[in-house]
Amino acid sequence: MRESRFVNLTNYCIVEYMLEDLGSLDVINDDFILLQNDHIDAHQIFNPDGSFTSTRNIQDVTAVPIEGSRYAYLDSEKVPNYIDYDDKLTETTISGFNVTLDKVRFHFVAGFNFDDFRSLVLSVRNIENDSKTNIFANILFNQDTQSTLLTFNPRPLYIANSMYDRYIDVYVPSIKNINEEFNTSPTPGTTFSAAITPTDTSYSGFVTNKPIIVSLDECDTEETIDTNIGVTYQAFKISEHYEAVVSQSNEFDSVGAYIQESTEGDFIEFFMTFNGGFPEELISILNRRNPLNDYIIAHELTVFEQIGSSFVKSSRLAFFQEEDFDEANLFRPVLKNANTAVTMSVDYIVRLVNRLNGEQIIREASLIIPSPKKYGKKLLKLELQDKPQSQKIVNKIYKKNFESTELFIDPAQNVTSTISDQNTVVVKSVEYVPIFFTKSNISVSTNSYLIKENNDQEEVVFEKGKLRFIISPFDNYLKFKFYTTVNNKVVPLDLNNNSVVYRAVFETASGKVKIDNLNDQSKENLSSGEVVFNIPSSSSEEILQSDNRNFYITSVGQDGTETLMYNGEWRKPSEQADVEDAIAAAKEAANARNNTESKITEIEEKLKAQTAKIQASTVLLNNLKNIPGLVTKKPTKAISTVNRFGMKSPSKIRSNRGNAGNR
Repeated sequence: MRESRFVNLTNYCIVEYMLEDLGSLDVINDDFILLQNDHIDAHQIFNPDGSFTSTRNIQDVTAVPIEGSRYAYLDSEKVPNYIDYDDKLTETTISGFNVTLDKVRFHFVAGFNFDDFRSLVLSVRNIENDSKTNIFANILFNQDTQSTLLTFNPRPLYIANSMYDRYIDVYVPSIKNINEEFNTSPTPGTTFSAAITPTDTSYSGFVTNKPIIVSLDECDTEETIDTNIGVTYQAFKISEHYEAVVSQSNEFDSVGAYIQESTEGDFIEFFMTFNGGFPEELISILNRRNPLNDYIIAHELTVFEQIGSSFVKSSRLAFFQEEDFDEANLFRPVLKNANTAVTMSVDYIVRLVNRLNGEQIIREASLIIPSPKKYGKKLLKLELQDKPQSQKIVNKIYKKNFESTELFIDPAQNVTSTISDQNTVVVKSVEYVPIFFTKSNISVSTNSYLIKENNDQEEVVFEKGKLRFIISPFDNYLKFKFYTTVNNKVVPLDLNNNSVVYRAVFETASGKVKIDNLNDQSKENLSSGEVVFNIPSSSSEEILQSDNRNFYITSVGQDGTETLMYNGEWRKPSEQADVEDAIAAAKEAANARNNTESKITEIEEKLKAQTAKIQASTVLLNNLKNIPGLVTKKPTKAISTVNRFGMKSPSKIRSNRGNAGNR
């Protein structure tokens, strides 16, 4: 895993140098081209054009420094290319090495353009043991190469109130790894480091732990190099030079960033790490070095939702942490599209900031969470058919007050103490116990229906005789909601009649068990058809011992008249399958009736449409008779065939040949 280090080059460019770990197996076996540049007495390396996808550090985007503070463009399309033309450049191909690479990312601020200069040259350099410079990359960035090099960042980097939304990536040999190989190899002359640092007699290698130099050159003038071979080459004159160094190792190597889902709940834990733990020790050490030091930690979280194949920014959180450095920070994101998001990713940037001078150490981490529905706007809820209600239980505890003097009277004195009721204190203790209802929808009509409640879920309304429900051997709260039909619509039946008591009746071997409704407005709503019965456990056990499963709901008037409203059957808890079958049968009957009614309605609509057409045609014909000047043609009869005597249907016809010609 690469470790990132940030350095600031200009007000529009920040470099993120990502050092590959020592001993990394992420290597390439591509060829390298080594240039001996006698213009400045330096070495320079890059790759052939075929390695663009591997390193992006190829000849066709490379510039080489020449005299006069200029860069010459090594355009691969020029024939001959500039290397062959310039006799101060010597080219050697380096092959057969497995090379570990560092990634160098040049971040550019949003809105960056080339208004103030013609081109930029982005460089990475290291120093050899003989003090010669070795240029690992020299990338020419201008309007001709930006389409090839520049990448727009879908997750911009925010630093110092600036947004960096585009970058250029370049891969160069990892100086730490090639140095380690050179210093530990029994034959250092066979290493890649030796191959790219040749001397007149042997090889040089690189200075161990020497800081890496990164630079940016602004070129405001483009020049043409004329030759006597009929080919011209491009050159760019340097106007401004910016340079910074990146340490190969420092005391902040053990600083990192941690972000993961918590194992204790549905939230995210994140913090800066030091030696794998919390950073309170690091901050204490840094603040003790200078009484003016004031280190804090800046956290930045950016949440993205994956909708299809694209990532949509959902939210961003940034804050400063000034205390509690020995605890994890907690964060719960709220997604805008949790139902459709495939994954959620959280980008985490943490900065160790010294408020004395603005020095920053930056680390990055990221977290990807598949199926992130639990981070939606609403928490997942378990819907109960009947929401639990609370029953108030009041216990009276009698506590007697004694005067303290009576506690010290000698029992031998045989003193009788009388406790007055006035010294009795009543203490009330209130507890709330949840109650679960068994709810059923029933109809006073002879049809079953399907209805939709507030949660848009279909519920069955059972016709008379079709309801099956469970009776347990404990207390049973049975809630029934009555429905009726008005104008072919299913509506609740208003039961709000103060003179009526509703009664549940069960048939048992010892007689009928009759239980009246609770008549408690907090638990039943008679005006909307809801009635509740409480079957105590003693009655439940008696009912369960009966072989007669019939159940009735009746209404009882003030004069004692009892009439049947509904009948069904109860079942034991082990007979849940019967209940499910009854529900399925009622649904099937309701759907069949709905389909029949839909077809009848469709036929009626067609008949209405045809009737309307006939009526319209009749009106049109009646209107035609009243149009002035319109003559209706009377029907004509067929002309009968007659002979010359005017007789209809003659038996024979005689023709006159008198006017016929002679033959």
